Amino acid sequence: MPTTRRTPVFALAALIALLLTSASAALAPAARAEDGGVAWTVKTADNANGAGRANFTYDVEPGAVISDTMVVVNTGTEPLPLSVYAADAFTASSGEIDVLVDGSPSVGAGTWVRVDTGALELSPGQTADIPFTISVPADARPGDHSAGIVTSLTSTDASTSLSVDRRLGTRINLRVAGELTPAAQVGEVHAEYLPSWNPFAPGSVTIRYELANTGNTRLTGTDTVTASGAFGLLDTTTAPTQLSEIIPGSVVEVVREVPVLSLGWVHGSMAVAPEGVGLGAGATDAVGEEFGTVALPWSLYAVIVLIAGVAVASILVIRRRVMASESRGGRRPLRDRRPRS
Repeated sequence: MPTTRRTPVFALAALIALLLTSASAALAPAARAEDGGVAWTVKTADNANGAGRANFTYDVEPGAVISDTMVVVNTGTEPLPLSVYAADAFTASSGEIDVLVDGSPSVGAGTWVRVDTGALELSPGQTADIPFTISVPADARPGDHSAGIVTSLTSTDASTSLSVDRRLGTRINLRVAGELTPAAQVGEVHAEYLPSWNPFAPGSVTIRYELANTGNTRLTGTDTVTASGAFGLLDTTTAPTQLSEIIPGSVVEVVREVPVLSLGWVHGSMAVAPEGVGLGAGATDAVGEEFGTVALPWSLYAVIVLIAGVAVASILVIRRRVMASESRGGRRPLRDRRPRS
C-alpha cells in the first residue's frame, strides 16, 4: 500500500524509495535515492551497536534506552534539504514494508524514537550523522516492535501542481524480552476462474485471501493451494510458496494462481504454515480455508456442442437415407394387364 502525503498545493504525494529490509548482511549496502542531480544514501553507522548492519535491530528489556546513529550522504550534484523523522513501520497489504508518512501520528515503536536532527541541508558530497535515541517503555509488551527513521525531500512540480515526497530510510526492529507467541489468521478466501481458449487445456483459478499477523512476533511462512474441477479428480497442488514478512498487527493480501481442469465447478483449499521470524519465535499452528466457485470452460462447452450437433446431424442423415432406401425397396412393379391371346 503506497503511502501518500497531501500539501496545500493540491498534491498527491509520490514515493521514490524507502529501504526497509530485515535480512542480515556481512556488509550492508546503503539505501539510495536518485532523481537527476538529486541523490542521497542512508546507512547504519559503525559503532558499539555493530558494524555493517543491514538495519537497526535490537534485543531489549522493558525500560531500556538505546543510542545509535544513521549516516546520510549527498551523492548528487545539487544541495539537498532534508527533513528527518521517526514513525511506526507496518506491512502494507501488498506485502511491502513501509512507514507512516510525516504528519501521520504513530502509536507504536515510532513514539519511542527521538531524532536529534529534524532537518538538515547537505552540499554535494557532504555527509551527516543523525543521532537518535530509543526509549523502550517499562510496560512494553513482549515481542517485536517496528519503526523506521526516514529522510524526506519534498518538492513541487509547477507544471503539474504535484507535490512529490521522496523518502529514504532505514528500519528499526526491536524485540522486547518476554514470551513470544506467533499467530496468524486467514480472512475470507475468494476464488475466480479464467477459462482457457484451448478447450483441451486447463484454465486457471485465482485465489485471493487476507493473512493477518495476530501474534507478537514478525511472521513469515509458506502457503499451498489445492484445487480440483473434475469431480474430485485431477487435483492440482502448488509447491509451498514463501510469504512476505508481516509485522504484528498488519494484514496482507495474498494472490495465488492455480491451473485446473474444470467441467463447471472448481473447489479446493488453501493452507498456510506460519513461522515466527528470529530466534525463539518458532512455528505456530497451520491455518487455512476452503473455497469454491463456478468455473465454466466455454471453449470446451463449444466443442462438446459442436460434436453433439455433428453427431445428431449425422444420425438424421443416415436415418433419412435408410428410410428412403426402405421406401424404394418396398415398391412393387405394375403387372401387364393386356389380355392374353
